[in-house]
Amino acid sequence: MPAYPSFPLEPFQSYNTTSLADFCGLSPAQMHQLLFHPLEPGCVVRLRTEVPDEVLDQIPFLRLTETFLRLLHREGGIRLTPLGALPLKYLRELYAFGFILEPGVETGIHKLHREIDSLALTTLHQTTRLAGLARLARGQLLLTKKGSQLLAASQRSMLWQLVLQTFTTRFPWASHDGYASPDAGQMGWAYSVYLLARFGAEVHPVSFYAGHYQRAFPIALVDFAEATYASPAEQLASCYEVRTFERGLNWFGLVEVSALTSRRTQPEDSVSVSPLLRQVFEVLGEPG
Repeated sequence: MPAYPSFPLEPFQSYNTTSLADFCGLSPAQMHQLLFHPLEPGCVVRLRTEVPDEVLDQIPFLRLTETFLRLLHREGGIRLTPLGALPLKYLRELYAFGFILEPGVETGIHKLHREIDSLALTTLHQTTRLAGLARLARGQLLLTKKGSQLLAASQRSMLWQLVLQTFTTRFPWASHDGYASPDAGQMGWAYSVYLLARFGAEVHPVSFYAGHYQRAFPIALVDFAEATYASPAEQLASCYEVRTFERGLNWFGLVEVSALTSRRTQPEDSVSVSPLLRQVFEVLGEPG
């Protein structure tokens, strides 16, 4: 066999553990963990193991999921519409709890007539099935044995972890918009949590976090290369803002966006970090 030259590993190992400005002080090794193994041991962003009920009560999407599972248990199953959506009766019941409000409904732009009129309820339906908490049988949505077990008060932390994992790793965030990228925002979502923990002591505009995200993941610009109505950078920033702050992290109660207008999330809107973020996540190197 031919002899292949050997190369010293030290330079590569040194680079992988070097803090980089583009990663806001994280090393390539830490960023790799955030991207591909978020929340696992060794990751700079981890879920806290002991989270009291009064803290879990503040997570809107978790509360919505619990309410939906109890509804399925109460009804013994729900017959879906011919298009496979939740019937209006149950949509109105779930929405009335006010866990996640739809801006268009609240401002009177449209009414809640169908499941797609509320992105949160559409997501709820999909994530519940993706997580194995509910299943479809002969046109009926039924609570599974797993869903029933995780409704027990003693299993609440397990349900929270499953809901978060399903939303961040299995449910496609891109399904709610027409942006060209299938991954922007959802890719590296845990890095956004890191950024919020690091910089959230002060209020920053949405564009501040979008800029840090773009510097860390410039490859994401490729998906927007053919955009004609805005630059790739502007499109990536808009996509990130909508998926991360208007929906994703906002639905979990981690941020609050103070909109300067009644329109959708804008770059100049300010982001405040909820105390909930530090109560559910342990972030290496977070201030205070």
